[in-house]
Amino acid sequence: METTNNVHISPEALQMNETEKKLLAAEEKKLGTTLEEMSKDPKYGMCFACGEKNPIGLHLHFFWLPDGVLAFFTPGREHQSYNGRMHGGLITVLLDEIMGNYLFKKEGVPAYTARIDLRFRAPVQIGTTIRCEGHEVKRKGRLVIMEGVITNPDGTVAAEATSTLMLEKE
Repeated sequence: METTNNVHISPEALQMNETEKKLLAAEEKKLGTTLEEMSKDPKYGMCFACGEKNPIGLHLHFFWLPDGVLAFFTPGREHQSYNGRMHGGLITVLLDEIMGNYLFKKEGVPAYTARIDLRFRAPVQIGTTIRCEGHEVKRKGRLVIMEGVITNPDGTVAAEATSTLMLEKE
């Protein structure tokens, strides 16, 4: 069992749930290949979105797509705003992370969000597993334009974003 500041994080909390695993397997079947999980950097173990040492973090798992990145997330009751609906700020975190973490892993240096334009389209229900996907759109020097989308289980787009990120100088 992992410990951070005397708070225990169960191994189950660090793993994907069964629905997320099934959706990943379906994606792999559709693509005809096994998707490689992005490595976790222990230096950033307290990252709210993906850190394994953060006791209140989201513990996301990211997978390389041929032209981007994929993650799944199942919001719990602690992630809601109005009863039964995921908080929009946390939806924003998912979009920001799917775009920024992709660049960090691809380039090997942090990518900082300079601007994010976000559109909420449909609510995310607590307990449903959503699909989070990000793709690079354009690049000019250290500035990178990314797009991210969150999709509900029925295929409706819950939220989408376009973000301008600045890669840290090496």
